[in-house]
Amino acid sequence: MESLTRTPELQSLPADRLRVVRAMRCWVAAHRLGGCPIGALRAQLGCPRAAAHLHLLLEEVGAAWPDPFAVSPPCCGMLSHDEATLADMVGLASNGDQPGFDRLLREMVAPDERERLFHSTRVLADLLPAQ
Repeated sequence: MESLTRTPELQSLPADRLRVVRAMRCWVAAHRLGGCPIGALRAQLGCPRAAAHLHLLLEEVGAAWPDPFAVSPPCCGMLSHDEATLADMVGLASNGDQPGFDRLLREMVAPDERERLFHSTRVLADLLPAQ
């Protein structure tokens, strides 16, 4: 049972996915505190276009997800299941693996929404600065 509930550690993610998850956590915190969510994304990602695309992707994910998207606090060292899924989405999209992306989301998201999410995630992955 523990293996079903365990999620990866934040630091175990590749750099591009780590930046996306950290940026998303800051985006949520900025929303909750009434701050500028795109500014929080820009500070984390270092690229205004990537920040804008992540903002749009997070709005799309929020609309497509069957339940509220669970995000851990910025200081948490573990990923929520939804954060781990988003990190996997970024990895699959950056590799152009649409069949894998579809398999990942098949039980949660309708086919037309998966298609839109794949293309949005692919654009974001292409814009992430190399570090």
